[in-house]
Amino acid sequence: MLRKLHISCISALEIDMRLSKYYFFVFIIIIISILLRFCLLQNQSLWFDEGWSLALSDGRTFQENLSGIINREAGDKYQPLYYLVLFYWRSAFGDSEFAIRSLSALLGVGSVIAIFFTSLRVYGKKHALWSSMLLAVSSFSVFYSQDARPYALLIFITTLQIYFFSHSIKEDKSNKIISQVLFGIFTAIGSFGSILTIIFSFSLSLSHALVYKKFKEWIKWWIPAVIFSSPMIWFYLSSPAVSDPTATVVTRTGLPIVQNILFVIYGILVGTSYGPPLEQLRGEEKIKVLLSYWPHFLILIIVISVIFIALVTSLLRQHKIKKYQQADYLFTSLLVTSFLIAFIFALVTKINWLPRHSFYLCIPAFILIPSAFLHNSYRQNKLDILPQFAKLATVFLVIMNVYSNFQYYLNPAYAKDDYRSAVHYLLQHRDKSTKSVLFFGQPRLLQYYGDSSTLYAPEYILRTMKGKNLAEKVSTITKNADTVFVITNREFYWGLKDVFKREMSDLYNLEEEVDWPYMKIYRFTRKKSKKAP
Repeated sequence: MLRKLHISCISALEIDMRLSKYYFFVFIIIIISILLRFCLLQNQSLWFDEGWSLALSDGRTFQENLSGIINREAGDKYQPLYYLVLFYWRSAFGDSEFAIRSLSALLGVGSVIAIFFTSLRVYGKKHALWSSMLLAVSSFSVFYSQDARPYALLIFITTLQIYFFSHSIKEDKSNKIISQVLFGIFTAIGSFGSILTIIFSFSLSLSHALVYKKFKEWIKWWIPAVIFSSPMIWFYLSSPAVSDPTATVVTRTGLPIVQNILFVIYGILVGTSYGPPLEQLRGEEKIKVLLSYWPHFLILIIVISVIFIALVTSLLRQHKIKKYQQADYLFTSLLVTSFLIAFIFALVTKINWLPRHSFYLCIPAFILIPSAFLHNSYRQNKLDILPQFAKLATVFLVIMNVYSNFQYYLNPAYAKDDYRSAVHYLLQHRDKSTKSVLFFGQPRLLQYYGDSSTLYAPEYILRTMKGKNLAEKVSTITKNADTVFVITNREFYWGLKDVFKREMSDLYNLEEEVDWPYMKIYRFTRKKSKKAP
């Protein structure tokens, strides 16, 4: 009797030690996610898009901000939630760079925790560790967790959607009404967060129907979600963009859609700071630049291929063997359908399809990847080494994301628009006899960094002139100042970038040209008029 009691005590102690070890690793993953998202949070200047976040949350009241958002015919109109949340966040914590970005950083950490509990519920402890680690170090997630833009909030909302929806995956007879209601609420919140989240929700609905084929169960989960989301669905369907998707002001591109597809996959998996800096890819030598990074891309291709082959093999083998069959099918379907619908959306709207426009892809991807090696059938076949290779490839994927993060933190080539340095230069070199004009950029950020004197020449005015009489226009708005500083941001998008220097030469000499990441300042001095003999 004493021997049995002794053995049971030892077994209980071993279980406790294993649990302690496991939750220690969970704690480490959460600490890593916090450090990566809050590290050097205010190191870089706020950039162009973050300027819009400030501008759209500058109102004195909720109603004033909401009115400004919905009356703006641009992409921000269709993702209003973040700016309203940011308004209250700024009211509580202030307007410092750290305070403004800390909202996204905190939400990024929340996403890691949410994906852990989702994977734990669906797959178990080991899978939860791997999925949460992938999101914790994800360069894509870290970048947008340090960005005062809606995407960290949207990722957080989609992880909560998946978490509450995961209750439907469990084969038990427990009461799921609370989870169904909470899922419906967060689906509605997501629809208020962005029209892009509706793509994700629709893909999840379609995948649920295709994989589980239980109509009554499907109705129970999706009727509340549709009812709660109906106001925003009506808002989107009644907008001018429905009849003319190209009417909304968004960044468009003439690139082949294949390039966008590859860029989305690349950006989601390893972040945009893994390969060459994006600014280097805008010139005529972009092919040469890409080829110079061939080792990076070769490793990426090998890693993706190994994980993909292992996943496909696992999905094909799992009949009567694999415990998590339907869950894998669900997340595979969700990944594929949401990608295809995003592709169609990009074609219809002619938007410049970037990784952030498919932010939701990282959720099913990082939940699914560990299935390539954790639940495969290799235990029944010791000669099958594919799962081991998939595990090694996943480790490499983690390392590649860590490398991409440090490139983003420490390599100036990957820096954001440096409004901070541009304003510092202006304040040092401008005096009462000089004027400065912003030709192309975000005036709100000049004000944010302490420059309230720069004049703003809206591009639509300059564009209507087609560059003609540009020097005279500048002379008029600067009241004939002898020295004029011209500021441009992301000049490669500016329609007049190829003519403005020539047009300015009618009245001015170009004396100096200085630049920082994505920012340029030109110093022009007025030509001396020739006196008649």
